[in-house]
Amino acid sequence: MNPDSGLRPMATVMATSIFATTFVQLQSLGYLPFNHLLMTSMGLDSNRAATFMSLAMLPWSFKAIAGLLVDGVPLFGSRRRNYLLLSALAAAVMWLLMGFYPGNYNLLLALVLAMNVAIVLGSATAGGLQVEAGQKFGMSGRLSSLRVFAQTSGNGLGLWLGGLLAGYALGWTSAVAILAMACMFLCAWLLLREPAAALPAGGGDFPGKSIVKVVLNIWAQIKNVLRREMLLPAALVFFIQAVPTFRSTSLYEYQTKTLNYSDASLGLLQFVGCGVSLLSTVIYAWWCRKASLRASLYGAIFMTSLSALPYLFYGPYTPYMPRAMAIESIGTFFVYFAYLPLFDLMVRSTPKGSEALGFSLLISVWNIGLMIGTKTGPMLYDRVFNKNIHDVIWLNAGVTLAGMVIVFLLPGKLVAGREGAR
Repeated sequence: MNPDSGLRPMATVMATSIFATTFVQLQSLGYLPFNHLLMTSMGLDSNRAATFMSLAMLPWSFKAIAGLLVDGVPLFGSRRRNYLLLSALAAAVMWLLMGFYPGNYNLLLALVLAMNVAIVLGSATAGGLQVEAGQKFGMSGRLSSLRVFAQTSGNGLGLWLGGLLAGYALGWTSAVAILAMACMFLCAWLLLREPAAALPAGGGDFPGKSIVKVVLNIWAQIKNVLRREMLLPAALVFFIQAVPTFRSTSLYEYQTKTLNYSDASLGLLQFVGCGVSLLSTVIYAWWCRKASLRASLYGAIFMTSLSALPYLFYGPYTPYMPRAMAIESIGTFFVYFAYLPLFDLMVRSTPKGSEALGFSLLISVWNIGLMIGTKTGPMLYDRVFNKNIHDVIWLNAGVTLAGMVIVFLLPGKLVAGREGAR
C-alpha cells in the first residue's frame, strides 16, 4: 500500500466514521439504556418497545436519499468531507437534547429520529468512501473487512458501555455519544482532502441555472443505479434481514425477566461476543483472496442460520456466566462473519460514479428488511409462540437457509471471482 496513494486517509476516515455512526446507534450504545427506559421506567411490554425501536430505525430505510444527496449535490464544493462534518455536528446536538430526557414519549421518539437522520447521512458518506476506494484500488473484500471491524468494534463497545450506563440518567449515555461524534468530526476535518466537486454543465444563463444543474446531476445518479446488477444483491440482503429475528426486545425480555440477567451483565456479554467476532474480519481479509464470492455467500447463508442455534442453550444467570459467554461468542462470530461477503457483494454491485447512492440504496434495503425482522420476531414471540424463545430461534435458523436460492441466481460477473481476480 502506497501511503501517498490516497487510500490510507480515505480508509482511516471511512473506518472512524463507521465506528462512530455505529457506536451511537440505538442498536449499540443506546440499546440497553433505551430498553431499560422503555420496559422498566415506562412500563412498556416487549412488543410496544419493539415498535419504538422499529420507528426509531425508520431513517435507515431512506439511506438512499442520503446517498443521492452525497453523490449528486455537493455541499460547499464537497461530496464527502462537509457531509461528514455536518453529520457529526447534528448528531451531537440531538444526543445533547436527549440527555435532558424529555419524559414525553413522542418528543423522545422525534429526537431519536432526528439523531438517526444525522448519522444516516454520515454512514452514507462513509459507504461512498468505501466503495470509491474499494473499486479504485481493487480491495473490495479487505475494505469490507475493515468496515466490519470498525462496525463490530463500535457495536461491541457501545453495548458494553450501554450496559454499564443503563439505569443511570440518560445524560451519561449522551455524553459518551457526543464524545464519539467529536472524534468523527476531528478525523474528517484533519485527514480528508478532496478536489472541489463540480456539477455537470447545463441549465442556461438564467437565475435557476444552478437548480437545473442539481436536478440534472440527481437524475444522472438515479439512472446510474437503476441497473439489473443491483436487483438480486438487493433481494438477498433484504431477505436475510427480513427473517423474523429473536435478537431484539424478545431476547432482552427473556434474558432479564426469565433468566435474571442484569443490564450490565448483558452489556458485558455482548462486548465479549463482538470482541471475539473481530477475528472474522482478519479471516475474511485472507479468505476473500482465496475463494470466489459465490462460495463465500453460500457459507454466509449457512453461518447466519447456524449463528441462531447456540441461543437454544442459554441458561439462568450464574457468576462469571461461562455458558452465556461461550454462546454469545460463537453466535456473534458466525453472524458477523456472514456479514462480510454481503458487504463485499454490495461494493462489487455498486456502479461507479454513484458510490454513496448505490451503496446506500442497498443498505436501505438491508435496513427495511431489518425493521421487518425486528418487529415480526417479537410479535411472533408474544402472540404466536407464547413467549417461547426457542420457537423463534428455530424459525429464524430454518427460514434463513432459503437464501441459498438467491445466491445461486446471482450473476457470475459479480460473484464468480475472488478479490483481485475480476
